[in-house]
Amino acid sequence: MQFVEPLREENKLKYHLDTGKYKKVGIFFGHGIGDCIMFMAILDKLKELYPEISFKMILQKGLDEETIYPDCLFGSSLEEIEKANYDLDLVATVHFPVEVPGMTKSEQCCIEEIGIEPLSNYKQLPKFPSRLCAVHFNLTCLPELANPDRDTAEMIWNDILEAGWIPIESHFQHTFHNPVNEKFDFVDCTVRRCTPKISTLVGLIQHCGAFVGVVSGNFHVAMATLPHDRIAFLEKEIPVARFTNEPIISFNIKDYQKGSITSWLNDMHL
Repeated sequence: MQFVEPLREENKLKYHLDTGKYKKVGIFFGHGIGDCIMFMAILDKLKELYPEISFKMILQKGLDEETIYPDCLFGSSLEEIEKANYDLDLVATVHFPVEVPGMTKSEQCCIEEIGIEPLSNYKQLPKFPSRLCAVHFNLTCLPELANPDRDTAEMIWNDILEAGWIPIESHFQHTFHNPVNEKFDFVDCTVRRCTPKISTLVGLIQHCGAFVGVVSGNFHVAMATLPHDRIAFLEKEIPVARFTNEPIISFNIKDYQKGSITSWLNDMHL
């Protein structure tokens, strides 16, 4: 395994690739997610220019839980990469410089490090499922029949976080807002300060991967926009059967068991 670093002037990556000596090339890219996204278009261009070479990105450890790069390798230093004994002929370190005014980082990298015509565009990322979960704890009329107490609501909120989802309180303080429905102190993501519009509510829930809430306008919007297996009804005094015959999962908040919604979200097929 040969290491090349830095890639500048007569040592540009293109010069090594043009020799025909290397069939398995690793690009050590010790940068964060933003630079990785910018570099994707350059990597695709290299694959187009050198179809006979297998390119592997070597990314920082910390990006190895989930990555937008298929079949990538990981290592935080050249020493780690060497010890890993990857099946590579050449490992080239790309520094992705930002020094020239009027030139993007991608363009400067192409010219100074790679040795190809400059390009500065973004490759479209693949679609990933939304893990944003709309949460609604408040019924406007007769809240005592539906609203959870603070501790139960916090348990549900934390269960959503535990599943790796992003809870967002979808409660807009609209014209008919009931002042009894104050925000719980643990809620750290909410739309309460946003201009209340029905279309905004619908758009928000449409872009969520799941909904958890009591009977309310929010629940009915979720029923009209989301797959029903992504909706969890928080039941207190009013059963879900009063509103739908669909087999919606229901959690009784009078004796809610910690971890119930975590398990439901973890079992969801997105």
